[in-house]
Amino acid sequence: MPARRLLLRAGAPCRRARPGLTLLLFKEFPVSARFRLSLDGKWAFSPHEPLPPDFSNHCTQISVPAPWQADPRFRQHRGVAWYGREFHIPDEWLMANRVLILGFGAVDYAAQVWVNGVEVGAHEGGYLPFEFDITAAVRSGRNVVTVRVDDPPEWFDEIPHGKQSWYGMLSGLWQSVWVESRAATHIQGVKITAGGEQVSVEVRLSGALAGMLTAEVFAPDGRIAAQAEFAALRFSIPIEHPLPWSPDEPHLYTLKLCTGEDEVTETFGFRTIQTRNGQIWLNGKPFYLRGALDQDYYPEFICTPPSQEYIEAEFRQAKALGLNCLRVHIKVADPRYYAAADKVGLLIWTELPNHILLTEHAKRRARQTLAGMVERDWNHPSIGIWTIINESWGVDLSNPEHRAWLAEMYDFMKALDPTRLVVGNSACWGNFNVVSDLDDYHMYFAMPDHHEQWRAWVAAFASRPWWTYACAYENAAAWQEYLRAPWQAAPRLLAPEARRRGDEPLLVSEFGNWGLPDVEKLVKGYGGEPWWFETGLEWGDGVVYPHGVEGRFRDYAFDRVFPSLAALAAASQELQFAAMKYEIEQIRRHNAIQGYVITELTDVHWECNGLLDMLRNPKTYFEKFHCVNADDVLIPLWERLSVAGGETCALPVLLAHCSAQAVQGAALEWEVRSEQYSDGGKACEWLSGRLEVGECTPFDVTELGMISFSVPPVKKPTRARLGIKLTRCGEMIAETEQDFLFLPKVAPWPLLEGLYAPDLRVFLAQQGISTVDDLAHARVAVVSTLDDACRDFLLRGGKVLFLAEQPDSLRAVLPGLSIAPRAGTPWQGDWASSFGWHRFESLPTNGVVDFSFAGLTPEHVIHGFAPRDFARDVLAGLFVGWIHKPIPTIARRRMGRGVLVVSTFRLRENLENNPLARFLLAELLRLF
Repeated sequence: MPARRLLLRAGAPCRRARPGLTLLLFKEFPVSARFRLSLDGKWAFSPHEPLPPDFSNHCTQISVPAPWQADPRFRQHRGVAWYGREFHIPDEWLMANRVLILGFGAVDYAAQVWVNGVEVGAHEGGYLPFEFDITAAVRSGRNVVTVRVDDPPEWFDEIPHGKQSWYGMLSGLWQSVWVESRAATHIQGVKITAGGEQVSVEVRLSGALAGMLTAEVFAPDGRIAAQAEFAALRFSIPIEHPLPWSPDEPHLYTLKLCTGEDEVTETFGFRTIQTRNGQIWLNGKPFYLRGALDQDYYPEFICTPPSQEYIEAEFRQAKALGLNCLRVHIKVADPRYYAAADKVGLLIWTELPNHILLTEHAKRRARQTLAGMVERDWNHPSIGIWTIINESWGVDLSNPEHRAWLAEMYDFMKALDPTRLVVGNSACWGNFNVVSDLDDYHMYFAMPDHHEQWRAWVAAFASRPWWTYACAYENAAAWQEYLRAPWQAAPRLLAPEARRRGDEPLLVSEFGNWGLPDVEKLVKGYGGEPWWFETGLEWGDGVVYPHGVEGRFRDYAFDRVFPSLAALAAASQELQFAAMKYEIEQIRRHNAIQGYVITELTDVHWECNGLLDMLRNPKTYFEKFHCVNADDVLIPLWERLSVAGGETCALPVLLAHCSAQAVQGAALEWEVRSEQYSDGGKACEWLSGRLEVGECTPFDVTELGMISFSVPPVKKPTRARLGIKLTRCGEMIAETEQDFLFLPKVAPWPLLEGLYAPDLRVFLAQQGISTVDDLAHARVAVVSTLDDACRDFLLRGGKVLFLAEQPDSLRAVLPGLSIAPRAGTPWQGDWASSFGWHRFESLPTNGVVDFSFAGLTPEHVIHGFAPRDFARDVLAGLFVGWIHKPIPTIARRRMGRGVLVVSTFRLRENLENNPLARFLLAELLRLF
């Protein structure tokens, strides 16, 4: 090996630097140094007209880096804008054999650049860096840079733009700008590929290499791992026993390169990722992916992170939540994002920002952007997965030409980067994969309302169904059948363009539920109502529009149910946690599914399904979320969470075991506790038990045993919590909790004379309640179909409990009142989540229709009630999004001389097997 040249370093400021100008020297001799001057800060700004030649006193200034939409004055500006800034160059920077480079991290979308009135270059593309040699245009002392940015709405459909179509356009100098003095022959790029015990390096120079290239590799602990000199720009360096990079142990190596005239430093890691037999393998071992979607949006500068330290702090929160992966959603992030992931330890799944129309211009820009992403970010070990298209945005996958293009782009990416996984189309309902390294799918359901549909869908997806890969468009009827519900349609043949291996790892790559943020915290953090409260009106029939949420809370009398808006938000967040817990458990019970991506890490403006809010405040469940989001997860399989005193509660418990920890000779310990009854101020422990556990196979799902107990007698509905722990030699392997609602064995039936209930006669008789056979002899009627006879009875002074559980149950005209299905309306609640509430104080669920009501939640709503009616006559209901469209599910109304109570809860079909259905029916009868 050639002898290593001794490298000297210095960090002293340049003697002639202007006040406030910091120059970093990377080598001892000025002729070999790189000097960088940051141009971040205040720039002159003109939203329409070119800046005047002398704009030193220009009154309009704007912060860089940031999109101009981050400035309230220019929130709605579209099209062209002009930026200008002075900068000063010391004499040393202009010595012979040196060049000055003007660099931009990213400008959205097209940029023209002048220095001292001389055009130095132009660039198109909103996400990638570019630079110009401005040596011929600069002079010692004062210089001026002017940038014209054009982000024309007319181009929007054909350019990569990502979630700008959701949260608003982002334009301008949104990443850093700098001037750098380099040697005339300087290093322009370094590509590092670490594999086995070799580091392969490709160096790109601005000219020919004159002399030797010195390379030093520093190990994660800072010690020199290797050093050598080379006369070529491509070489390999052996590293003995390298430490691999992983989310658990993010070992980073550093490569320092010196040409004698220039020096650069790059970090890298030893990381492999591949798929085998339906699993993801990281560094030669199975890897269960626990991810979250990350829109990479920030409170102040929207798409521009405030600092790398800020990102690292956010990533530490992500890891505390149990995440090992973030899916940067259809955005090329700031380079600091990937550097933070390298350092903190998170696998990154990153994506091409989508266009809308697949034209030739769009194809060219997509290819250029993908190639630029790979070139810029090759050295980041954290990046493990690329995505080309999300949910078919920008393509029509019923079109064979578009499917062929997607397959072509997959091949292009695999050729460009064979070291990472590539997803062709991250699919959802209505579209599919064409060719991909992962078989991933997105699905959303309201919880607990549609928990049964979620369970069935996950089981179907775990079977590797036909509908996740492309089928051809045959005719309108067949296609409509497919679009309605692919998992219920008849199986179809693969499209010719589809290439399915059959062993792609299955991932549920989007799912989640809303948890409203604490508005008071947002107002305090922003110093007033956040500007984005006035956005989102065009989405989801307006249900995601935040502005006015405080007024809606008051107008619909939610203060009769929750002490404050903050209390409602906390209840919403707890329901969000219960929903995700159930969803994750259903995923983890199927060993065929090898990972998931939660929507999402943080709230993004009006979209509040984050694990953190927009200001990165943790939601209520932050400290406990890791228990359900870990390598090893306990899964209690329940069928019903409302159980009666004396009833036997039996739950199989599974272990999804994906850690390297041995599970042999372990014990499953459990106890049932209740906070409602206490002994000396401590929660009362009713029941407990212990099960011995045998060996559990790694990366498999094992049934550990059955927890079974007899529910103790209770006099009133009582909240109880089952705690489960799996331990070995005193060491915790996994733990979880499951809430139950214990109810009295006998419902508190009121004494009613003249009760007419033709559909419930047999059931009520079993409860010891007598009924009359003729409506003419009734004082109270319980009906599941309200016809004209019931209407007449009501108008004449009768009392009617109407169990409106079917779409055709109302067969009489009741002015101003109707029953309608939730399906196909915003009240379906599967996207902007619905939130159910009730006003029955005897039920200890804090006013929330939570998982205790699973199987009973309404599929119909009651129309005809104004906001003023909610204070007195609406006893249960739901809203969607930001407290929009509140609507009753239990309500009462005076009709003629009588009283009508309507319930759409699914009680009738569950009276025999669900004690909460019986209790709720009794409560409704007590209203009379």
